Amino acid sequence: MPVRLSEGVRSVFGVLLPASCPGCGRLGPSPCPACAARLRPAPVVPLPPGLDRCRALLDYDDVARELVAQVKYRNARAPVAWLGTGMAALVAPGEVQVVTWAPTTDERRRRRGFDHAELLARRVARTLGLPCRSLLAREPGPPQTGRPAILRARGPSFRPVRRLDGLSVALVDDVVTTGATFAAAAVALREVGVAHLVGLAAAHPR
Repeated sequence: MPVRLSEGVRSVFGVLLPASCPGCGRLGPSPCPACAARLRPAPVVPLPPGLDRCRALLDYDDVARELVAQVKYRNARAPVAWLGTGMAALVAPGEVQVVTWAPTTDERRRRRGFDHAELLARRVARTLGLPCRSLLAREPGPPQTGRPAILRARGPSFRPVRRLDGLSVALVDDVVTTGATFAAAAVALREVGVAHLVGLAAAHPR
């Protein structure tokens, strides 16, 4: 009988086991140079309400989909550096002052033991030499993943956790699809004085 591992245990294995490429499965960089060459840049992201800019790194397909899945579901840290560094390159010099993220649900964070959007945001901030701060709390509600588009369009609900008068903020998430998560987060951040808001995602589907 196969042994079923909890998601938390799988997360630990994801950190301890050697990295492998999501495209070809070879041990080593994630992604390996050959598979990285197959990745396509993201299409233009329609601007969600409340944001001044919104950018994504990769077309959410094939290797890119698996690359994001390694971070999101398996706590793989090797792709975080590659993705976060690429996402940081989408930010113009001096465009933002602080980096934050759209938090996942409390249930998912407890089950996994981490928040994948936070991991990406911290890498983006580190690359840019900027502070990374928790600025949002997610209200109870279902995750966006797997919901029909009509329900995803309503978005989750967030509340701000501090004043941010006049600041320019980069808001990080893994994938931007309908833009509903960014739009909902923007409502909360604008309420506390954010002056300029840039959405950054690892991927966006065509």
